[in-house]
Parts: sequence; structure tokens; C-alpha cells
Amino acid sequence: MIPEVDVLRCGACGTFDPGPRELCANCASDALVSHHVPGRGTLVSWTVIRRPPAKFKAEGAFAVAVVDLDAGVRITARLIEGETCEPGTRVVVKEDRGGIAYFGREAS
Repeated sequence: MIPEVDVLRCGACGTFDPGPRELCANCASDALVSHHVPGRGTLVSWTVIRRPPAKFKAEGAFAVAVVDLDAGVRITARLIEGETCEPGTRVVVKEDRGGIAYFGREAS
């Protein structure tokens, strides 16, 4: 079973949004609610943060990824340490650490 990712869904128009935000970017409704979608998608891009902000300083360098989920929403997440993926690689959530999704290469 694929772990799920939390995104926002507009109760008025049904649009998914990565959040956080208070108004729907599509229709400006404030009816955004948390919604779970499967954590599977395609890697768009990634980079390594070598000088993390104070909140994440103890973690050291880490990889941040942009993933187009199959559910139709683009999110920012993390890559599992040591994973090497090129843009276009199929990825899946491998774990969740405190609400942060960690993606890795999908098994073929």
C-alpha cells in the first residue's frame, strides 16, 4: 500500500492545492480542507540545501524535491538520503517524518 500525502482540496470547486493557504487559488473560496492522496508521482526537479534554515540546521544538508503527484497536484517534499533520481523518475513516498513526505525511487 502506498502511503498518502496530505494536500488541500477546495470544497467549492474541488481543486487540489499543496498548501498551506487560506483561499483557493482557483475560485478564492475559503472552503479548503485537508485531503489525503496517494503518494506516487513523477520527479520534476530537486536540489540539495547545504545551508539549511535554523529550524532544520541539526539535519545538515538535505535534498528537496518537486513532485507531480498522480492525483494532479505539484508538491514540494524531500528525497530519501542517498537516492539518486533524474527528472522524470517515478517516485513514491517511502516515509513520513513529522508531516514531511520523503520520496524515493518507485520499485519497478
